[in-house]
Amino acid sequence: MKYLYIILVIVILATVFSLFGFLPGESPSKDEIAISINGHNIARNAVTLESKKSGYHSNDPSDVYDTLITRQLLIEEAERQSINKEESFRKSLQEFYESSLIKILLDRKNSQLETTVTDSEIDSYIALYGTVVTFTRLDAIPASQTEASAAKGLTNTVLFSDLATPVRMLLSALSPGQYGVRFDTGTDKYAIRLDSVQPSPDPASHKVDRQHTFEMLTEYKREQQMNQWLADLKQKATITIHSDKE
Repeated sequence: MKYLYIILVIVILATVFSLFGFLPGESPSKDEIAISINGHNIARNAVTLESKKSGYHSNDPSDVYDTLITRQLLIEEAERQSINKEESFRKSLQEFYESSLIKILLDRKNSQLETTVTDSEIDSYIALYGTVVTFTRLDAIPASQTEASAAKGLTNTVLFSDLATPVRMLLSALSPGQYGVRFDTGTDKYAIRLDSVQPSPDPASHKVDRQHTFEMLTEYKREQQMNQWLADLKQKATITIHSDKE
């Protein structure tokens, strides 16, 4: 069922995307027309574009023509039934428009992120394997290192390798007594103080791949930059959540 649902979503998105490509626009000149369907003219460059998009390599354009003709006839039939005037259709277009905007924005922002992972950072991460760490998740974000030293919170003592990856990433950048802040998605963030690092009473051999560690640290830093950027957007925004009584 889930697989069918995914396929359905893909088909719907593809249809909406195609619809945008055939919305009324400037009509091609007589020499540029490749197909006429009930008075709707399709330009030759549209045929070429469809051929490239669909991966047709044959010199016979009949398959491309058939695709374009079928699509246009379905659009006309949908318009004849006034589906394009239904509220559900307008909402679908709005959601598609918003999702496309967000995707382009996030892709663009992601491409702008710059991260640097040093050998020292990789060494610090690997060195913590086979140790027991004691850390405290602080009740509040401290304003300074001095405040963090005396801050209260929930203290845990655990084998470093048993921790979740994001916590390992954060702790590996700290020395005992220092604290770090992790940004979750949105405005959520929390501070962790590394209290101590002790050898494991039952040390096991851990082979940690440096390249894999480099990739994890890089991804973690990129994720933190993105989450901090999202948090900054919310911080700058004026947001009011109205109660039902208002």
